[in-house]
Amino acid sequence: MISFTMFSITFILKFFFKKNNFTTIIMIMTLLLNMLLLKNNMKFLSMNYILMMDYLSFIMIMLTLMSITLIILSSNMLMKISNTIIPIMIILLMTFFSNSMFNFYIMFELVLIPTLILITMNGKQPERLQASIYLIMYTVLASLPLLFSIIFYMKNMSFTMSNMVMMKFPLIIFLMLAFLAKMPMFLLHLWLPKAHVEAPLEGSMILAAVLLKLGGYGIIRFLPMSIISINKLNNWIISISLVGATLTSMNCIRQKDLKSLIAYSSVAHMGFVLTSLFTMNYIGMMGAILMMFAHGLSSSALFLLVNDLYFKYHTRNILMFKGLFTLMPNITFWWFMFMALNISAPPTINTLSEILMMSSLLMWSTNLIMMIFMMSLMTASFSIMMFINIIHNKNNMSLISINSSQKIFMSLFLHFIPSIILIFKPEILYF
Repeated sequence: MISFTMFSITFILKFFFKKNNFTTIIMIMTLLLNMLLLKNNMKFLSMNYILMMDYLSFIMIMLTLMSITLIILSSNMLMKISNTIIPIMIILLMTFFSNSMFNFYIMFELVLIPTLILITMNGKQPERLQASIYLIMYTVLASLPLLFSIIFYMKNMSFTMSNMVMMKFPLIIFLMLAFLAKMPMFLLHLWLPKAHVEAPLEGSMILAAVLLKLGGYGIIRFLPMSIISINKLNNWIISISLVGATLTSMNCIRQKDLKSLIAYSSVAHMGFVLTSLFTMNYIGMMGAILMMFAHGLSSSALFLLVNDLYFKYHTRNILMFKGLFTLMPNITFWWFMFMALNISAPPTINTLSEILMMSSLLMWSTNLIMMIFMMSLMTASFSIMMFINIIHNKNNMSLISINSSQKIFMSLFLHFIPSIILIFKPEILYF
């Protein structure tokens, strides 16, 4: 019944794409409201042997629906990308509804196909083919051990996630590799900047908002299976991720391409999420989930702001933008707001998530305090540097004032407002 409903939604949305974008947005927002109403009466909803929904699924489904709605609102070539963005939404929803490990793996990999089509067919530069190859090599090769682990485990033990027991140490490494590459973990991250730089706006938004979170979702789902075995691994993962988050934040300072800068920023944030998850305590998991939700909104909005500049001036080189405060004061306000979100300034859900993640890391080991300080310092440094270079300094005389469309401001407002509202009721995103 659920599958039939999903595919019915697909065809209805494709029909309305040809008619009215506003109608499509209303339909998705109605589905979003129904999900909110369902949460009030839900502890664990097992639909059948294959499909289920709990609080974690609910959060990720909410993020998916919100992101797709904002992409539809922001897009300038909706007709061109409708054949890929809606299948991505359906596959993501089915991924988060999955109760079967094998079904989860199929959907986890299937979302790669429309993503590749979106990048290769709608990207602007010839380098998009190289970016697609990087995406395939890293994600598919890293996920093959996951497939073998699932087949082995299904043959010997249980089929569903909810009935799984302890896994042995070598098997858990293979199982986690796919999720570490998808987040991505430092050293497995090289595909992400290339994919972001070559992807169109819609591809960058869905990649930053939801697709990166598939790795975190998978880790949260599979981590309880092997708490004993993972203790042999978490020291390495936490150390590599913390050092990697600091190094990628430092690398952001030397980036000239705005899209590449935000992509490396995502690597740093996801590295912090990864360290928090592998502390394996409740505070760390809650902080990681809040950060995944908050980062999904803030990074998506930053890519929208960069695309707005690229659409007006046909460049993303940070050295070409000077003194935009005098040219576009309205868009300057939103640059300031999302830079504040990027450094987790209060009062936002980003602030709460970082406090929880830092607390979990310090509970795990107080020796990490200097690394946490350095990572936070570097994150604030590149964010402030980017804002100052774009907005302040002497005005570039080759730039002229061009107003942004109203739908850009509406999309930015809808990206921003949940990050403020949820700080007053964060338990919506709690288990």
